Amino acid sequence: MGFTSKLFANPDFGWSNKVRLPDYRQIELYSKPRVLTFDEPPLPDEAPLERIAALARAAVVFEATLAGLYPTDLPLTSWARAKELPKSTLVEKITIQLHRLTRLIRLIAFHPHGQVEMRNGVICMGGVIGKEVYYFDITAAGLDLIETMVAYWFSTRDSVYPEAYVERVFSEMFFDIDAEIRRYADEGRTLYQFQRKGPFNRHFRFDCDNPKATFEADHVEIEIPAPYRDSARYAIDFYAVLHDVLHIIPVEALKDGKIARADLPKWEARTPDPLSLPAAFKTKFGRLKPNINQPMT
Repeated sequence: MGFTSKLFANPDFGWSNKVRLPDYRQIELYSKPRVLTFDEPPLPDEAPLERIAALARAAVVFEATLAGLYPTDLPLTSWARAKELPKSTLVEKITIQLHRLTRLIRLIAFHPHGQVEMRNGVICMGGVIGKEVYYFDITAAGLDLIETMVAYWFSTRDSVYPEAYVERVFSEMFFDIDAEIRRYADEGRTLYQFQRKGPFNRHFRFDCDNPKATFEADHVEIEIPAPYRDSARYAIDFYAVLHDVLHIIPVEALKDGKIARADLPKWEARTPDPLSLPAAFKTKFGRLKPNINQPMT
């Protein structure tokens, strides 16, 4: 049975459904040979079909959605269409690179000449398709990150989060994906690199809907109690109503608890009106009214 046949026959062809376990990924601080040893057999000899199946489906849906958002009457190839996508904002530029990743997975997975195998714990994909030589070597964690990023892209299309917030998440996701890629080549050869927007915890966020904000001459100061000032441990999103407009300000955008007034507009929530959040957000900020004269527990 060929790889494409295995892919469609696999029962996991679709979005994977993973619980939020800790995210373990490799990091190389220095260039040195491997020193760890492993029991036999060290690694599976077949590529993880469920991961590739999920990415193949994500690629099809992602490309179809992009084609609907940016239609053209020209008979463009998928590579030519990728080059025609808008690239004005950072999110759009990173989206193009994400499209390149998913497109390459789709091309290799669905073509008779596509090959996928495991080598030393790395998923190695490639093939000669048409006149092009493609290859894409990536870790299993990297594949999960690509699927996560596609899902996040879909979720942000109608999201209330500001564009600047989405930029931070996208930048961190793409930076992490790039670290998991061992080799890559399509028509554009290598992927484009982007400068990180600064530290941002994309893995877990705390929501605060009652921050205390004070307006000063040229900035706004948000009071953060001492136990919560470690932004790496407490990655807080402040839902602050400032000048009768709802803002969603990540703690990483603050400097010593302050943000310049001139920077406030880019953190305005993308809501139908200046104040109201979608009903789904109500469960984020659930709290019970205290009963008078009831003992505290």
